[in-house]
Amino acid sequence: MKKASIVKDRAATETRILNAARAVFARRGYDAAGLREIAEAAQANLSLISRYFGGKVGLLTALTDQFVAGRREGRLSYPPQDTLEDEIYSYLHEKLRDDLKDEDIVRLIVSRAAIDAEFREKGRVHSDGLADENFRFRVRRLQDNGKVSPDMDIDLLFAGVMHVSFSVNFFGAIVAGRPDTEIEALFHGFAAALAQGFPGRH
Repeated sequence: MKKASIVKDRAATETRILNAARAVFARRGYDAAGLREIAEAAQANLSLISRYFGGKVGLLTALTDQFVAGRREGRLSYPPQDTLEDEIYSYLHEKLRDDLKDEDIVRLIVSRAAIDAEFREKGRVHSDGLADENFRFRVRRLQDNGKVSPDMDIDLLFAGVMHVSFSVNFFGAIVAGRPDTEIEALFHGFAAALAQGFPGRH
């Protein structure tokens, strides 16, 4: 078998295993999920999970990598906004939509990170403190138009936006199931507060 074909077959098998792991983790929870059940769901040899991913922690780490990469590679679905407050507000809504769409993996990652130091440590690779390039581009556009201070710390602003996003999306929408009107009010309030904390030129 040619090397290219082997690589392609492995990639396809890894994808099946990851998809199966995500489904089994969502259905049974991380602790109750078994590698044999995941292998059967993926129609893959059990030994391949250890060979490709190093076990259950490796599977969850790979799912987290896949999840984060998908978020960073995507594009914003809403048009550029005319003010920093509106940009923050729209971005928060975009992230809420994404989190609700991927609620199963969000619950899994957050709950595991809360109790598993090994997994939490592996996840630090994603905590680089740098802004999403989509968000950075939008804020720079506002800077170019004179609506945001040119020396504003975009990474610091983004950190604030992400803290709001995580708190409202996970604890408010996903865990507590707060009504849409309450989520809307929170997004409006936080967007206004963050924008005022990073004033533009008038």
